[in-house]
Amino acid sequence: VVELKVRLHCKACEKAVRKSLLKINGVKCVEIDMISSKITVLGYVDSKAVVKAIHKTGRKAETWRPSSSAAAARKRDEYFSPRLPKGFSCIIPRWGYQKV
Repeated sequence: VVELKVRLHCKACEKAVRKSLLKINGVKCVEIDMISSKITVLGYVDSKAVVKAIHKTGRKAETWRPSSSAAAARKRDEYFSPRLPKGFSCIIPRWGYQKV
């Protein structure tokens, strides 16, 4: 899981960043919260590759640093759900997978 702070101004910015991130090999899911400017990428990826993809769209990416109380709550939640962060709802586009 890679969490970054990226300032997005509109839906077009969000769409461009999401499209760029989903092209990276190993990315399973991208969650974007425009209110808190937080992007969460789930998959087997290098954080440098994620930052590079965001920079290619013309946006600046910083490492997400939660507050100490939020970090404690997150550790507690990860104990109960080690695979996905709590509240993580993945949006998978129809073109992102094949029917079996």
